[in-house]
Amino acid sequence: MDVKLTIDRGNTAIKAALWDGDGNIIAVAKGDDTLPAGRLAESLLAQAGIPGGPEAFAAAVYCSVVASDRADDLSSLEPLCRRLTDLNASTPMPLTIDYRTPATLGADRIAAALGALAIAGDSRPLMVSDIGTAVTYDYVAPGRIFRGGNIAPGVDLRLRALAAFTDALPAVSADAGEIPVWGGTTVEAMRSGAVRGVAAELEYYHKAAGPDTLSVIAGGSAQLLIDRNLITFDYIHDPYLVHKGLYSIIQK
Repeated sequence: MDVKLTIDRGNTAIKAALWDGDGNIIAVAKGDDTLPAGRLAESLLAQAGIPGGPEAFAAAVYCSVVASDRADDLSSLEPLCRRLTDLNASTPMPLTIDYRTPATLGADRIAAALGALAIAGDSRPLMVSDIGTAVTYDYVAPGRIFRGGNIAPGVDLRLRALAAFTDALPAVSADAGEIPVWGGTTVEAMRSGAVRGVAAELEYYHKAAGPDTLSVIAGGSAQLLIDRNLITFDYIHDPYLVHKGLYSIIQK
């Protein structure tokens, strides 16, 4: 079976998707930040009942925001792949990078932008947000041009920082209680400040991108904002946004 692999190492987890020859995801897997990429890839094959071994994947695209794991991840993936691409700003892709320091542009941001284009097309401005440990707000102009964007702490990171760098504030879970506009307890105030703060940033950048903008969102905290009805504009949510962007590299 001619299968492909996309693999994304983030700050707290590593995620992989297995694709068939028609461009459909047939299996997904996730591990913690200590799991080698090659082992996660092999577990995907086993999950799908596909034999492993050398060159089990016809092609694979890898992206990471963790520089210290890159060499080990690539060396564990290379024997498994006939063609392996380590995504960065110089990789040939259907996206023009208009960023003053392209070498510092995170591969996850590139992949999310590519995924948004694969989902929404390139006829209108796109605001692309990946709401994870960090939140990225990136602008893709019509014509497939990555103009730039901003990075901020994610919901959980905001809450952990408040608990770690203050004397009196407690550890708080983002999704374990109410999120009122005005917190009635310190716990509510922290939770609402973190969650509604990210929601407010999303709305601000959506408006800043212009009236014709379509927002495409993903990331571990995106579903929380959706479930609490905190996104006030039209958007597309796709949990496989980064993987669809990585797969578009294989297609091209």
